[in-house]
Amino acid sequence: MYKIAFVCVDYNGWSYTNKFCLSLAKQEGAGVDFSFCCVVVDNSENKISSKQLAEGLGAWGWAIYCPADGNLGYFGGLNFGLTKLDLDAWDFVVVCNNDLEFDVDFCQKIVSKSYSENIFSICPNVVTSDGIHQNPHVLSRIGLLRRLKYDLYYSNYYIAWLLTLMLNFFRPIKSSPPQPKDACEIHMGIGAIYILTREFFRKFKKLNYPYFLYGEEAFLSEQIHSAGGILWFDPTLHV
Repeated sequence: MYKIAFVCVDYNGWSYTNKFCLSLAKQEGAGVDFSFCCVVVDNSENKISSKQLAEGLGAWGWAIYCPADGNLGYFGGLNFGLTKLDLDAWDFVVVCNNDLEFDVDFCQKIVSKSYSENIFSICPNVVTSDGIHQNPHVLSRIGLLRRLKYDLYYSNYYIAWLLTLMLNFFRPIKSSPPQPKDACEIHMGIGAIYILTREFFRKFKKLNYPYFLYGEEAFLSEQIHSAGGILWFDPTLHV
C-alpha cells in the first residue's frame, strides 16, 4: 500500500485547516490503495487559536498537531513539519498551504501513476475560487529580460508597489497562464502545493530557503534542478 504524508502550515486559520482536513477525510481509496497522515504546523502566536486548532485536529486519527512555538514562515514551517516524519517511509510528501481543498480522487490518482526517477516534484492543477489556474507558474526557464524585471521588482518596496500599480492598470483582469493539455515538465510550480517524491528525499532532507516569506517557488526550482531533477505538471490532479 502506498503512503502519502501531507504537511501544511496554519497561522490563526482553523476555518481553512478544517476544510482542508474535511477534503482529506473524503479521499476515495484511503485504507485500500493508500494510507495517509497530515502534519499541521501551528505557526500561530495566539493561544486561543492554537487551542482551537489542536482540539479540532483531535477529531482525526491521521492528523498530527505540531506547535512551532512561534511564526517560522511558510517554508520554515514546512521544514519543521518534515522533521516530524521518517522521510524514508513515505512514497509521496505533499507540502502545501492550509487553504486548499482536494478532489475526492486526488490521492488515488497520484498512486495510480508511474513517475520517472528524475521527477522530484509533481505540481497539481491548482484553481482559485474565482476560476484562475495557478499552474504552471513558470512553464519554461526564465529569460534575461524577465530576470531584469524581477531584479527591478525586488530591488525596492516602492518600485515593486509602482510596478504592481502599473500592471493592474494595463492588465486589470486576471487570467490563467497557458494550460498544457497533457502532463509535462515545467520550470516552476506555484508555491501553494508541491508533491515531493522519494527521489527528492534521496537528495534532500528539507526545502532550501534562506528567508521568511516570498519567492519560495524560485528557490525550490533551483534546488531541484541543481540535483538533476525536474518539476512535473499534472493537469489531472485537481486542487
